Amino acid sequence: MPLHHAIRAIWIALLFLPSIDAALGAEIGRKAGHEFDLIALQGEIKSDDLATFRTVANASSKAVIALDSPGGAALAGIEMGKLIHLKHFATFVPEDTLCASSCALMWLAGNPRLIAPGGAVGFHAVYIPQGDGTLMTSGSGNALVGAYLNQLGFSGDVVAYVTHAPPEKMGWLSEGTARAMGLDVVWVGIGGKASNAPQLSPGTGVSRKPYDPVSAVTRFYRALGAADGDTAAALVVPEKRGIGPFNELNMARFFANMREPLQLRSVRPLGSDLVVAEYHYVYANGKVCDARAEVTTAYVFGNTFIQAIKASC
Repeated sequence: MPLHHAIRAIWIALLFLPSIDAALGAEIGRKAGHEFDLIALQGEIKSDDLATFRTVANASSKAVIALDSPGGAALAGIEMGKLIHLKHFATFVPEDTLCASSCALMWLAGNPRLIAPGGAVGFHAVYIPQGDGTLMTSGSGNALVGAYLNQLGFSGDVVAYVTHAPPEKMGWLSEGTARAMGLDVVWVGIGGKASNAPQLSPGTGVSRKPYDPVSAVTRFYRALGAADGDTAAALVVPEKRGIGPFNELNMARFFANMREPLQLRSVRPLGSDLVVAEYHYVYANGKVCDARAEVTTAYVFGNTFIQAIKASC
């Protein structure tokens, strides 16, 4: 897609990205435009999203893919990226928005690849959660990523960068890093003017959602009640996601092994970023937990995330 056409489509994204989220209430939506369509993907990427994305993408001949996701299923992200590459779609990370892990793999497939001010693109090695809460780098997974990037035509420097960060960390892309390894990126500002490298602090972009600690904590504990570790982990700040008590596999296993699943009883604010949650569950051995948890939240990338939890049991 020609650069000036892609920048024009950015204005479509700025105008219609909120309406897609509100009207469809889904993670993947499409807004038809006069010259280009906008396809928005928001939230955690799951395997089931691949079929939906294919249906939506195949309905467009020219499109900009607006990405707002902490990542998720690597294989789904790769397959969606292949479709983006095949259809020569542009990819766009909106202002103050996070695109990490498998989302970043999708973003790499764009032609061109665009980032608005405050947009953050992060990479790390593919990992396999272990039973003890640690993360082990997956050789076969990284080989799959390497083959995908080779198919997209990237150099060995790009492949090495994308897979170099260990699973518990994130390699954040900067303008200097992109230039050094020959990765073409357009840093787009309001009005279609080039900007400096994105900052990782929140601003006033259209993709931002209201800071809502009570809602975030409520969704987190409801996910635990359903033993849905993936959804719970997606509500954790990116730098802690997948580690120790916030490991998605560990959360799923722990809360699935209950005689009575977690039942959230109350959630109330205790301060500007602190929330108190009270809940009940019964272990498999019959031990009862009536817990009170103080949950610290953070507002980053235009979303409310769980920062830390201090629980009584």
